[in-house]
Amino acid sequence: MAKMVYVHIDTTSNAVLSRGITPTSFYQGIVHQPKNLLLLDPSSDYGEYESHTGMKILKGEEAVKQYFEALSRHRITETVKWIDFTDPAMLKELTPMEISELLYFGHMKTQLHSPFFYKLQNNFVYFDLQGDLSRVYYRYLDEYYRILADKLTHLVLERINDKKSFFRKSTPVDKLKVQLLQEMKGIFQEGILFCFETATNENNLLKIPIYLVEDAGLRKTTLLRDEELLVAYLIYNQTSRQWSLDYVEKDLLFFSN
Repeated sequence: MAKMVYVHIDTTSNAVLSRGITPTSFYQGIVHQPKNLLLLDPSSDYGEYESHTGMKILKGEEAVKQYFEALSRHRITETVKWIDFTDPAMLKELTPMEISELLYFGHMKTQLHSPFFYKLQNNFVYFDLQGDLSRVYYRYLDEYYRILADKLTHLVLERINDKKSFFRKSTPVDKLKVQLLQEMKGIFQEGILFCFETATNENNLLKIPIYLVEDAGLRKTTLLRDEELLVAYLIYNQTSRQWSLDYVEKDLLFFSN
């Protein structure tokens, strides 16, 4: 079970840096399923060659689905980096400057201008980084909140049922509401870590500490015990099946405005 989920949201570019969210979690959580993918690795062994851009593409939702299935089964070992697009015909309309911008984007994993291209009509740009870290650009940030809600709900379900016997029925967990995560928009912009490693489960209350952490949060794990970094708890009440947030300092509520 994942012990930590890191989140940092840049609301200027709609880029989300996160750890603990797999490509499978991403694909299963989004609403706007990609119709086609342009792979931003020119040397990719996957997909079919597109002559105008010189890159590989995946055409059609079935091909995209098979790609994510291969990722979930670890059958693709190359770096995952792609941008979705709506109409294959529009790839032919890309100018040399736009293609070079896409190549730069794929190489540097950061945009020169907007991460959303008019001709591609893309909703996402996806980059796997080192150490279970990803950077994903979302046209609609609500997509990420849904993914995160699903992930945290699943982790709580695993934690609550961790020591259940094979013959005992598992305890269900109500889904975390997106609106509760949206209240945390301010601290997401600072960079936070949901730490299941130090979560407690007493009196039917599962309390997951939330730490304010820079730089993806996993390089100095001893700081997780530093009370100055603890900003809130995400709480799941197993009796009422309700989620809530408990801020350590009420002044932190200004972050959500």
